[in-house]
Amino acid sequence: MDSQPTGKALHNRINADISQLLQRFENIMATATVENTNHTSTSVETYQVDVESSALIRAAEDILSLTRTMKETWLFGKLDTLGEDERDVKRRAQLENDALAIQKAIEERGLLKPAT
Repeated sequence: MDSQPTGKALHNRINADISQLLQRFENIMATATVENTNHTSTSVETYQVDVESSALIRAAEDILSLTRTMKETWLFGKLDTLGEDERDVKRRAQLENDALAIQKAIEERGLLKPAT
């Protein structure tokens, strides 16, 4: 693969693909609920359902393609989905400080005995 997608690009693609899938399904349902006995209208509606069905299948294929891309990207380690923002960095630093303080308190009181 030449270019690796970023997390933000993947989120945008996910949202676009899901939106497309839902829109196509809604279009099919809207077309299918119209009741006309006219042959011309029925022909047009049949064609619309056919077009929307094809587009729905394409949207589903796009989602499958996206999942494959995500799997490949995670497999080869090019996608940083665990990126930390500033809040996560501060929280992790605070947890490390708390752990060191607890370790120091245990060692000072002699509660932690080295393995022999």
